[in-house]
Amino acid sequence: MMKKNSTAMEAEDVQQNEKIPLKRRLSLGDIPMTETNGKHLLSPDECFYIGRADSTARMSNSEANSVCRHRIRITEVVPSHSSIIDGRETDWRLSLHQFSSKKQNKEERSKFSKRIRSYYKAQDELIGAFEDIQLGVDEDMDDSEEARQIMKTAGLYAKITFFANLVLLAAKAVAAFLSGSISIISSLVDSVVDLSSGVIIWVTGRAIRQRLPYVYPQGRTKLEPIAIVILSVVMSLASVQLIRESIEKIINLTTGDSKPPTVDIATIVITASAIVIKLVLWLVCRRIKTPTVQALALDHRNDVLSNAVALVCGYVGSQELLDKTGEKGLIYVDPIGAIVISIYIIINWWITGYGQIKMLTGHTAKPDFLKKLTWICVNHHPKVQYVDTVRAFHFGNNFLVEVDIVLPEDMTLKEAHDIGEPLQQKLERLKEVERAFVHLDYEFEHNPLTEHKMA
Repeated sequence: MMKKNSTAMEAEDVQQNEKIPLKRRLSLGDIPMTETNGKHLLSPDECFYIGRADSTARMSNSEANSVCRHRIRITEVVPSHSSIIDGRETDWRLSLHQFSSKKQNKEERSKFSKRIRSYYKAQDELIGAFEDIQLGVDEDMDDSEEARQIMKTAGLYAKITFFANLVLLAAKAVAAFLSGSISIISSLVDSVVDLSSGVIIWVTGRAIRQRLPYVYPQGRTKLEPIAIVILSVVMSLASVQLIRESIEKIINLTTGDSKPPTVDIATIVITASAIVIKLVLWLVCRRIKTPTVQALALDHRNDVLSNAVALVCGYVGSQELLDKTGEKGLIYVDPIGAIVISIYIIINWWITGYGQIKMLTGHTAKPDFLKKLTWICVNHHPKVQYVDTVRAFHFGNNFLVEVDIVLPEDMTLKEAHDIGEPLQQKLERLKEVERAFVHLDYEFEHNPLTEHKMA
């Protein structure tokens, strides 16, 4: 009788213990906690809990008592610290090997389709970024000396571009005057806009460097995308005007009110020299990955194409070729070439301006960059229990970052501050980050959208 009562009490005790829901384990482990309202998280049909298994969960009480001696009870399936770390305080970070082991080399990727290769290439680049951060040699971490050198190089290229455009403007003006080709005139207008763009970018760059912390606390980095947007509008309007003049030229050639252009050797040499100079500038500027220099590189590339089309179309539609071939239909090639150049310029600068507008209006960052920020937060400190929210959106060319991390509820203000501020500084070391804000919380069950005013 005593044995039966003992068995029944044991079965009842086991059933009560099995009903205790477990809290998700943290980096260094924690003690399972029960709900405060006394209710069970799972139904009897779901009586399988992390770390424990009840083989009689689907049995009645009488059946459970009768087979209690044969019950298999697993009271712990993972170490108390974690299942992915070895419990030492120096190894609280996420296992880097679990990510590095997923990398695919070029030979392994070559057997897949193009889309699969693209996926694995992006994944390998992200894993490589994780490895650099973990090893403390992240190339994306801002180095003041390197940043100053890049800015100095960018300023030098901007000056070179300015003086090159000034020289080419004078040369094209001579070529346009000698030939009268509408295609070469379109190239001349392009050079005028190039010169104006160089002045605008130089002025904005100087204004950005002159920081006024009391008047512009966040800096004036938005001036650069604003300048590029203005430049794209000016370029588009100039191209529209050229399209109108080209159409008038075609009409005048049809009625005989206008003559074909004269493209002689001097015009060809001047235009070809402009193509060579712009090609060299494009090859040099495309290596500097700053928005300003990349805009200049795009402009140089457009100039190479537009000048080449202007030279070819101007000569094909010239009086010299008409005298040689006698084909009157070729005289329309010159204004048609000007229209093609103008449309090409409009499309390219519209794409550039639209991209800058997205940056000015706070477009979100790409998922890979958000993953990188999340990795930094997760591996920042062993007492960071959860990463609640990670946001990054454009603040001009760079990003404004907001992260919410969860710390223990009973942590002192000093200790919480000493965890949050270094995380903010670590995030701001990234070259893409203009400013980072770290919010400290003690729970993660609230709706993040309720934290700020929603317009």
